[in-house]
Amino acid sequence: MLRATSLRDLPAVPVARLATGLAQGLALCLLYSAAEAERWPATHGLVFAPLLLVACFVPIIVLNGVGNMRPRSLLIWAGTAAVLLAALAMHDIERGADDANGWLWGLFFAHQNSLAIWPSPLLVIFTMAGLFIAHALVVAGDAERRIIATYPGYFDAAWKHGVQLALSFIFVALFWVVLELGAGLFKLINIDFLQRLIGHRWFALPATTLALACALHVTDARAGIVRGIRILVLTLLSWLLPLMALFVLGFLASLPFTGLAPLWGTRFATALLLTAAAALVFLVNATYQDGAAEHAPPRLLRHAGSLAALTLVPLVAIAAYALALRIIQHGWTSDRIIAAACFVVGACYALGYAWAVLRPGPWLARIAACNIVTAFVVLGVLLALFTPIADPARLAVASQVARLEAGTIAPDKFDFAYLRFDGARYGKAALEKLKTVEQGAQASEIRRRALAALELKNRWEQQQIAPTPQQLAANLTVYPVGRMLPESFLTQSWAAVAPAAPSCLLSANATLKCEAIVIDIDGDGIDEILVLEPWRAVVMAEDGQGGWRVAGQLDGPIHCEPVRAALRAGRFEAMPPRWRDLQVDGLHLRFVGTPENARCP
Repeated sequence: MLRATSLRDLPAVPVARLATGLAQGLALCLLYSAAEAERWPATHGLVFAPLLLVACFVPIIVLNGVGNMRPRSLLIWAGTAAVLLAALAMHDIERGADDANGWLWGLFFAHQNSLAIWPSPLLVIFTMAGLFIAHALVVAGDAERRIIATYPGYFDAAWKHGVQLALSFIFVALFWVVLELGAGLFKLINIDFLQRLIGHRWFALPATTLALACALHVTDARAGIVRGIRILVLTLLSWLLPLMALFVLGFLASLPFTGLAPLWGTRFATALLLTAAAALVFLVNATYQDGAAEHAPPRLLRHAGSLAALTLVPLVAIAAYALALRIIQHGWTSDRIIAAACFVVGACYALGYAWAVLRPGPWLARIAACNIVTAFVVLGVLLALFTPIADPARLAVASQVARLEAGTIAPDKFDFAYLRFDGARYGKAALEKLKTVEQGAQASEIRRRALAALELKNRWEQQQIAPTPQQLAANLTVYPVGRMLPESFLTQSWAAVAPAAPSCLLSANATLKCEAIVIDIDGDGIDEILVLEPWRAVVMAEDGQGGWRVAGQLDGPIHCEPVRAALRAGRFEAMPPRWRDLQVDGLHLRFVGTPENARCP
């Protein structure tokens, strides 16, 4: 530790940090310009994405490692991180990241390249978490000259770096607040030079990275202040542990009386339970700190910590049960695979912390070993998820296609759009295969729906599969009972009049049901068809050329069940309009009235 302090006092350390911050800003500026102009390397995702990830994260490793690690160790670690980040980014692009990846980078890059060059938000978020854990492990190991350091060393490195980064990002935010305030003051007297200056990327990006480098150096040089802030934060957090433990205990005690059904009805039980477990782990660690006797918490907090550690087991077990039910019912998806990975980590904590409580000895002494082992488990899980080993998209596509091919789910219930937009290249390859499938009773339906999914341009475009006449007849319940729909109505192509036509006429989705009432509304002796959707009644009329058109809608409380029951039973009559239309100089002005009875009878 003395040697690290002496390194921070060397003049070369602040110079190296400022140079690193400036280099990072210039690199991001060049990448910004390339993305804006859509020129190399922004024309090749396999080049641009690795450069972007490396430029964002590796300089921060260097900034934090200078003065805290031996130069040789820092060089090896930064180089390893750069290679790993580049490989992960290349796989992320090669797997065919979806078309929504640019939203995250749009927060930082005003001009988003239309090409597929952006690393996915999930990769960026989990990369930040993985690098933080790995950096703390490496720094602590290098400080103690050991591959596996002691727990106090890991604890000190992790919390010190966490506080440093938090303070540094707050400083950068305030730095920009001051710049904007100064620019606003000069703008008041019609001097807009400063405002235009801070708006240029060649100033904004290097200024931001330099401010971050300065903040990291100041917080590193004032390690005592950072340590004091850390102790204060941990002390405050530790007093939240009894409250959280009480909530979880109350929740578990209520389950025998409420049952698990309300949990399953939420459809996000697994995520919420695992989040609660993560909060318990975080607060237990804030209370335990580094395990030193001088940092031992009061008896109340020790009892709360033991209780929280024990409640992790049922909490994680219920989350696993909820996840298992969804998988059995609907198969694997990318979200469920990520949830399963989180469960693996949660199970390590739950079992390790329960073991720490039940074994005799100092209070929770064995969570130190559990935390170290689980940190390596987290890194292994992240590497598996973001490499071909356990790519969530690959596993999810294989699971969903297997369910379709086995007949577990019918083609009209299967989400082909999920393969198109959430299955990455694996999903698109599966759709290409499905559109040529030949065997099976549902082969023609699978081919039709797979082809329609491939033609979708974005995930928000509704996948409309035109129904066959048989499917359309099955989707419509005809009244009066015994009447039949004309053959021309069932064979009509309604795509040309979408979205005016009812959804049950446009889609083969078996869940879209409508009622069709055969009625002569205009009194010309030719029947119209009134199609009842849950929220509207659409009048369909013959167009005089052998087809049908959308003539209009009925106004009023059509959603009311008594009104619908009367229509089904035929208790209605066609009435002449109360108000006439006007013809003005050959123009037909139609009267549109205000509803008089919008409420249900």
